[in-house]
Amino acid sequence: MPKHAFKFPREVIEAIKRHVRSAVEALPPERYRQEPNYTAALLGRLEGVAYEGSHGKVIFSATVFDDRGPNSAESKYGADHAITATISDGTTTIKKAILVQAKLGHVSDLSDRDQAFLRKQIEKMKNVVPSPKVMEIPEFNGRRYPAIISGNRVLEGEDYTAMQLPEYFVARVTTTLDGCTDPEVVEAVNDSTLSRLNVHAKIRT
Repeated sequence: MPKHAFKFPREVIEAIKRHVRSAVEALPPERYRQEPNYTAALLGRLEGVAYEGSHGKVIFSATVFDDRGPNSAESKYGADHAITATISDGTTTIKKAILVQAKLGHVSDLSDRDQAFLRKQIEKMKNVVPSPKVMEIPEFNGRRYPAIISGNRVLEGEDYTAMQLPEYFVARVTTTLDGCTDPEVVEAVNDSTLSRLNVHAKIRT
């Protein structure tokens, strides 16, 4: 599938932005102080049909990976969640998966120890997908603003630009720029244990 396969009109773009923005705005920080709880709640809100109409259909689904113990999915593969997007223009349909590690606050504000740990998590995600992502979740004036960062740039110590979640989906996901389309990976990330991902990860490493 070539890049830029989908060039949706503004009607679709605005519908997707509204869907994502609504998910973010529905979660007051005081109700979800810890990152795993907030992330799980956000993903639950993101799930569903972001657009359906004459121009096609865009559906988001999400998986929060098991994170307890040395053999947990997060421990082995570095990601704490995945977002799967099913995108159709009425003729062509693509499914793509994005592996993500979330961090409350700005990634640049993490301690040296936490920065090093994050890099290890990104390295593990790269064994599965070529372009892992980091979601930083800063808070201002009682609201959180989740944004996506290139895990590869973090790993290499390069400058990066955090893209707010609504803008990220319309700029990078629905255009087919970001996301792994390998059918085995897309299927595997719908299981919170990632048990079906093991062979694929070994092949990539």
